[in-house]
Amino acid sequence: MKIHLLGEETIIEIEVIGRSHPKCTDYWDGNWIISNIRIEVPGYRAQFKADLRTDELRNFGNELKLMDKKLKGKASLINLDGYLEIECEINKQGTIHWTSETCYPAGIGAVLKFDFSSDQSYLKGIVQEIESILSIFPVFGKP
Repeated sequence: MKIHLLGEETIIEIEVIGRSHPKCTDYWDGNWIISNIRIEVPGYRAQFKADLRTDELRNFGNELKLMDKKLKGKASLINLDGYLEIECEINKQGTIHWTSETCYPAGIGAVLKFDFSSDQSYLKGIVQEIESILSIFPVFGKP
């Protein structure tokens, strides 16, 4: 189960492996997921494991879906632990400007910041990938 953010010479791939705490079904512990993050940008390649949250993916997917519908706005995926931050904004021509920052190990490790652009035609595919992941790993409970 993967999410692909693609741009000119840029790939961010988030592969969800499973729940971090598979026996927990509460909001705070049950929504952590183990993920492999792979990034390729000109001059750099990075790959690392990260704990993300299903509610972070859900919120990002909802914002992207709204952006695709209105062809305006912003969306962001901000990881609670600080492994990954992705923000995007669409312009009137349908170009999406993405900014990203990764940190590994989270909070104390090496930081990679980069930006790239893509076409709005990728939005539906990204939303479908997120929805597929959430159908297997739904968000538990409420905060």
